[in-house]
Amino acid sequence: MNIYDDEHFFRSYIELRSSANYNDILETPAILSLIGDVKGKRILDIGCGFGKTDAALSDAGASFILGIDISEKMIGKAREENSRGNIEYRVLSAEDISSLDGSFDVVMSSLCFHYIKDLNRLLSSVHSLLSDHGILVFSTEHPLTTASYDGHYTEDGNGWSGYCFSDYGREGKRESLWFERPVTTYHRMFSTVVNSLLDNGFTIKGIVEPLPDDEALGKIRRMVREYHKPSFIIIKAERI
Repeated sequence: MNIYDDEHFFRSYIELRSSANYNDILETPAILSLIGDVKGKRILDIGCGFGKTDAALSDAGASFILGIDISEKMIGKAREENSRGNIEYRVLSAEDISSLDGSFDVVMSSLCFHYIKDLNRLLSSVHSLLSDHGILVFSTEHPLTTASYDGHYTEDGNGWSGYCFSDYGREGKRESLWFERPVTTYHRMFSTVVNSLLDNGFTIKGIVEPLPDDEALGKIRRMVREYHKPSFIIIKAERI
């Protein structure tokens, strides 16, 4: 069973997203900024979750949006809360997108790729689904976040805070607990991600490591830690 279909995990995640959170304050605005104008565009959202971003893209003028997610619970919530006439939600794993027909002007993905074991296979499938000069915009947990088997913040006696991490060069599976449930992700060095994009027919158009402004810090004070270790990295790539 997908972890997001675990009842406790799903409810805990939805509760997290219902109040001020890193996704809405830092990550999603950076994704939307890199995507840019979507008027008249066909969009594929890989790992769409409960569809909040897809609804925003629809309202911004996209012609069609296909949101896919491996979680039946997420797709159910997306259909209930974020339906639009030009949005289709479908239960489908990111690993199976090669089964999709048609082409898209934009492929986007929010915090999904670090769950994928074979990044090259996924990027090859994305390339095939994009129209000429179509763009891929995706966020992932920052490699500094995924690197350590046991990364943690530390603070000295003077109140200076830092982040201790290790094993950056040891790529592969990472196991952790989130909402009291085991979660598997995959750590990749930044160079691996970039080279995988280049090897699969993309050129890099932009990279963002979002940091909080004063307004964000007013909502979540602990976001000041983002200046020590960013949580996210968002990449925009173009099909060539």
